[in-house]
Amino acid sequence: MTTDAPEKEVRVGEAGEAGVAGTPAPQRSRRLRTRTHRRPVRRFMIVTHRWTSLLLGLVLLLITTSGALLLYRPELAHVLNAAAYSPSGGPATVSFSRAFETVREAHPDFAPTGVVAESGILKVHNADYEDFWTVDPSTGAILGHVEKTPTAIAWLDNLHECFLSCEGMPGFVSALNAEVPGTGWLGFDGSAVTYGSLVLGILGLLLLYLSLTGLWLWFPRPRRWRSSMTVRWKRGRFARDTDLHKVAGMVAIPLLLVWAITGAGFELEPVQKAWYALTPGSPVPERPDPVSVESKQPDIGIDAAVAAAQRVSPGDPVVSVDLPAADDPTGVYYIWLSAGFDPYGRMEYPGDRGVVVERHTAAATVVYGSSGESTAQVIWDSFNFPVHTGYIVNGWWRLIWLAFALSPLLLAITGLSTWLIRHRTSRNRKRAASRPAPDPVRSD
Repeated sequence: MTTDAPEKEVRVGEAGEAGVAGTPAPQRSRRLRTRTHRRPVRRFMIVTHRWTSLLLGLVLLLITTSGALLLYRPELAHVLNAAAYSPSGGPATVSFSRAFETVREAHPDFAPTGVVAESGILKVHNADYEDFWTVDPSTGAILGHVEKTPTAIAWLDNLHECFLSCEGMPGFVSALNAEVPGTGWLGFDGSAVTYGSLVLGILGLLLLYLSLTGLWLWFPRPRRWRSSMTVRWKRGRFARDTDLHKVAGMVAIPLLLVWAITGAGFELEPVQKAWYALTPGSPVPERPDPVSVESKQPDIGIDAAVAAAQRVSPGDPVVSVDLPAADDPTGVYYIWLSAGFDPYGRMEYPGDRGVVVERHTAAATVVYGSSGESTAQVIWDSFNFPVHTGYIVNGWWRLIWLAFALSPLLLAITGLSTWLIRHRTSRNRKRAASRPAPDPVRSD
């Protein structure tokens, strides 16, 4: 569209004649007016997309690339602790209580607080979930000890999930763990967010904006779909990198949007509210977990707590048991079950239905994953983290997540390359325009 579009519109309107290619004058006028109106919006999107990527893209790239490196963290733990994750393979006959007692008797200095059924073994953990002994669910023998997460992986965890604001993890920066004044409206349940959470939330929203503007700017017309998804490898660096940037962005856009929405939603409550405002169904309000009443009656024990949980969720296997603290008379058993398809089933802590069991009366209450939740709530509460991390699928399918997680790196390289070419071309043009014109050649 040329800059004389308004003049064409007036001239055609006054003449009242047919426009170019037989288009009636009023229709031609509306089309010109619409395109002229859209140019500033498109220009604004191009400029903000480009400069936002250049100014904040490095930090965003650190977060996305660290996430790519963490995609195979469970498999890495199995490799580093091969003996602890090598069960005999027989039928599972060992109860949670037997595994718990076996580890406690074998290691008196170890204070177990729960048992998790994960990756074909029973994993007994301590109170801070950082020390584990594994038990063969078929024989009841102790398989081994799970070593702590390597420092490099723990540092990546702190960067990706907390932006170095998780205390006690490698790379912790205390200033990033401080609360940001006046951000109670951003945090969950009215709590202010930390600087680390605020950075991660903003980066999630930034990725969302870059994804949506990229989709708006480069989404091809139906007639040009094939050519728009083709890379011109032999047309020079600018054409190649422009096409790579566009194709990579279009292919990765679904997961980029998922990561943007879920990443921001983990940190900022308004994102969660926006989700429920835009999707059908209302969330079931959270209720305070029940507590045990102080009583002289004995503790019911693990087996009775498991049986009580299965009564309120029949047919669903128990995958995790957390015991009440011995010195807390109001403590309860927290039981996790896999209700149907468990999106957390491939993770370190499976289970999508939580049941609290009173330690003296065996009264059981479903506190998470109740059957009355709307589809929107199930998606948000049960699927956002497993889909975000890729742990909802096995390692082979997770290669798709890995490829898309590395796409921001390709987008950054190709975007920077095309910007540098544009910048150099513009600079050369300005230099050429500023040079004095050569003297005309005089002929005698």
